[in-house]
This record gives sequence, C-alpha cells and structure tokens, in this order.
Amino acid sequence: MPSFGMSLFIPLIPAILISISTILSLFITEDTLLHETVTFLGSAEISLIIAILTAIVIFGLRKGKNMDDMMKTFESGLKGVATIIFIVGAGGAFKEVILEANVGNYIADIMKDTNISPLIMAWLITALIRIATGQGVVSAVTAAGIVGPLIPTFNVSPVLMVLATAVGSNTITHVNDASFWLFKEYFNISIKDTFKTWGVLLLTTSITGLIVVLILDLFM
Repeated sequence: MPSFGMSLFIPLIPAILISISTILSLFITEDTLLHETVTFLGSAEISLIIAILTAIVIFGLRKGKNMDDMMKTFESGLKGVATIIFIVGAGGAFKEVILEANVGNYIADIMKDTNISPLIMAWLITALIRIATGQGVVSAVTAAGIVGPLIPTFNVSPVLMVLATAVGSNTITHVNDASFWLFKEYFNISIKDTFKTWGVLLLTTSITGLIVVLILDLFM
C-alpha cells in the first residue's frame, strides 16, 4: 500500500498546481512565455492529467504493475462514473435550453408585482430556477442577475440578498440534478432513499438558511 502522505498528495496535485498558478500569475507579466506556461500548467485539464500520470507512475509502475492491469483498474473506475458523467452533460445541455428560453426573466416578471419580502423573493426565484435547471451554481448565478438590479429599489442589504440567493440555490434536488446522481451512485442507494436523505438535507439547510437571513434582516 502507498504511504498516507503520497495517497493524500496525489489527489491534491490539481489543487496545488491551480493555486500556485493563480498566485504566480499575479506577479508575472501577461502575454509572456512564462505567463502562458504557468497558466497552461495551472489549468484544470492539464493539472488533472499531471495528477493521473503521477498516479500511474507512483501507484502502478513503481509497484510492479503493468499497463494492462492498470487499464483494467481504469475501466472498472469509469464504469462506476460513466452514468454520472452522461447525466452531468445532459444537465448542462438542459441548463442552456432553460437560459435561452429566458425562464429566469419570466419568473422575475411574475414575482415583481408581489408584496413579499425581497429576500424571500430572491430565495423563491433561485429555488424555482434550481428546480428547473437542477444546477445549484447556475440557479444562483442566474438569480443574481435577476434580483441584483432590484436591491436599490427595495432598499435591502446586498449582503442579505446574496445570502438569500445562496441558500435558495440548495433548495430542492431531483433527477435532473447532477449532485443527486452523484450521491445516489456513490452510496449505491435507491432514488427513493436519495430523496429521503440528500433531498431532505438540502431542503432543511435551505429553509434554515432563509430563516437566519430573515432574522438578520431585523437587525441590519
């Protein structure tokens, strides 16, 4: 078995390279060969490839394994995540359909004539986009673009609006959510149990977060 330190270091290679690249880029002149090299090595794709190649050498070749054995290991690993990768890709495509159809703007038009708190409105808009797209980051970013211009109108704290949007992005998970399938497949549980565990957890944290935001609004 490899040492604990090496087992911890190799998966962290992408994070280390990206962090170093980000820091060095602050001190290197842009449009130079050095800057391009640092950016290249610190990109997500290249850093992941470097981590994989390092793992092949450290965990495979140095342990006396041949490439056929390692390819079988890769094959078994890919079988476990192939479905998840397809679902993530399909979710991204569906997200683009939702954005091109201006669903976010339609939701905003529905909500703007209501008398509810702008914080609850931001939470609801984000939650509805999350349900439609299944993507937490997409729902937060999309909702931010919708409710951001409304901050001066409602005279609400931008910090609280950000928090309301953030907790709204983790409201409900279902079958077009990549994290739903990641949780289900990795823990090898049924769809029903995923709703009862991961789904309830996200909904509980989101509602709790909204309550905290509304309490903070009383003092800010």
